[in-house]
Amino acid sequence: MRIMPPVEAYNEDLFRDVLKAFDNLEERANEKANEFFNNYPGDEHTDPGDAAGWAGDHSYSWWETMVSLRQSMVNLMAAGLYHLIEQQLAALSADCAYDRVADTNLEKLKTWYRTNLGIDLTSIPAWSRIHELRLVANSVKHAEGGSAKQLRELRPDLFSNPAFAQIREEMEAQGLSNRFLDRQTPLSVPLAGDGLFVTEDDLQTYAAHARSLFEGIVEFCEAHRDDHFPLAH
Repeated sequence: MRIMPPVEAYNEDLFRDVLKAFDNLEERANEKANEFFNNYPGDEHTDPGDAAGWAGDHSYSWWETMVSLRQSMVNLMAAGLYHLIEQQLAALSADCAYDRVADTNLEKLKTWYRTNLGIDLTSIPAWSRIHELRLVANSVKHAEGGSAKQLRELRPDLFSNPAFAQIREEMEAQGLSNRFLDRQTPLSVPLAGDGLFVTEDDLQTYAAHARSLFEGIVEFCEAHRDDHFPLAH
């Protein structure tokens, strides 16, 4: 199936290779601190303790920036995967001997598949995750809005910063309120890696369900190979 390789690339190669640039951030932050300290242009009046503090601030700022960039990249890749699915669904229609779908909008794609092939894409088990991915993609692009509101109801965990996970667990264990950590604020800058926290596991899940979606289409076509298409004609 010619459309599968790009979808497979997300699950098998692309996001792993891209995210390798963000491996070992803590270790690299320590190296940044040491480099800053060793190269600080001090003199006999410079307090080494002050220089060490500035080095720590420098390395933490670098680490925080890289964590945000990494999250931004994961969010972007989730949005990219969704639009790849839309484009691949449209491209698949080009294999038909009649008019291909003229739009990559998912609602129009659903109509085309149902009208011409009799496939209800929403009946394929993978569809629920594709719907979730659509909400993720819209939230990444548009920040707060209808999709973010729906996604918050469906997957509230995607709006919880994983950096606070340990703190949240410790507070819960002590019976302390974590209202500050879990307060609901409008989604503002997901493209900067803030407010929306798609994980690598989420990416793998979305990619696996994208594959299942296309496999479901293939299975349907094989089961109806003797039918007369397009149904609309």
